[in-house]
Amino acid sequence: MIIALKQFNHYIFIFALLCSVHFFGLYFILGDIFVKIIDACYLLIVLLIFSKLFIEKRSINIPTRYWLFSQPILILYFCLFISAFSGFYFHDQSPFLTLLAMRYFCYFLIYYILILLRIEKEVVLRIALIFAILYMIVFTLQLILFPTAIVPLGNADSFDRGFLRLRLEGVGFVTLMAFYSLNNFLINTKNKMQLAFYFLCFIFIFILGFRTLLLTFVVSSLLLIFFGNKSVTKGLFIVVFAFISMLAVFQLEQVREFVFSMFEQTESQMDLGHEYIRFLTFDFLFNTVNVNFTSLFFGNGKPVEGTNYGDLVLERGAKDNGYISADLGLIGFAFDYGLLSLIAFLNILRIAIFKKLPKHSVYLNIFFFYLVISSITTAEIFRAGMFGVEMLGLYLITCVNHEKHTQ
Repeated sequence: MIIALKQFNHYIFIFALLCSVHFFGLYFILGDIFVKIIDACYLLIVLLIFSKLFIEKRSINIPTRYWLFSQPILILYFCLFISAFSGFYFHDQSPFLTLLAMRYFCYFLIYYILILLRIEKEVVLRIALIFAILYMIVFTLQLILFPTAIVPLGNADSFDRGFLRLRLEGVGFVTLMAFYSLNNFLINTKNKMQLAFYFLCFIFIFILGFRTLLLTFVVSSLLLIFFGNKSVTKGLFIVVFAFISMLAVFQLEQVREFVFSMFEQTESQMDLGHEYIRFLTFDFLFNTVNVNFTSLFFGNGKPVEGTNYGDLVLERGAKDNGYISADLGLIGFAFDYGLLSLIAFLNILRIAIFKKLPKHSVYLNIFFFYLVISSITTAEIFRAGMFGVEMLGLYLITCVNHEKHTQ
């Protein structure tokens, strides 16, 4: 009976995680309406889980005093709730519609689901690995079948610089498991399979074709080698080996062309000066759309299609001129949800990055560090499909911290 219940809990967890990445975008085959259906099914399951477990008052494996991120997440929810009403006050957009548009933040509840369902740390890691592999399979299938779309292509309607720049939900599992594999290899360098899987993940990060993600991934990997190594000599050897490997890969013509085009594009964007799209986006959002400091502090609210505010930001701004708040990364987050929400969000990330963990779990600190630095100019940390894997990371930190204090 206990084994059957445990397996049932695992199935619920897996389904909630699949919902968080909208089944890796495969809902597209059935139609866009299934995004809302998936989110609704997830919310229904969350409601049933919370109702059942709180009514029964079942014991949990981790005492509440070790729930590192419970209070910070609730504070973030409170700040986001305020931003919805701030949008109503400053832009006359219905707070109900704003909250519906912000429904992706409900995937933060996966953190509580994992605790309440008592999912083992080993199971979480195993599922994360499977999800990383599933992402690679779906991504590869889309590459092969292009231009036929089995997932939303977004702006990836052509190969740019030899890469299909596809924003497929679930890439967070690849980066998380890449750092996990590299961390394991640093602990035991005889385990070459871990290093091989890291390089497999690196290949997929590379073929995504996004400069910021690639650069921040490499920087974070180097940091992991530095902090996750017990021996300085071994760390230097691995860095040298990685450098030689990168030089070898650089000999491939497609790789060279991509790297050179990356530098050329960066240089051309710098030459634009104040005409660079991100400067124009900043000017539009903070001078044309933003009302005053109060609206910036509490939030202008997430724009909704069909409202006057939505028409201004999404139609005139994004559609007509390409001014997209997500391109400003965490600054864009502050515009939509407010500086108050940004501070609350950064507080969660601060704990995740600076929480002292054993050497075998340093990859978790590095993963969240990667998300922060990659979100300076991208929306990687709050992009659709990221919250589920982020909650896995927060839960794993909670588990490691609990183990450390109970040993």
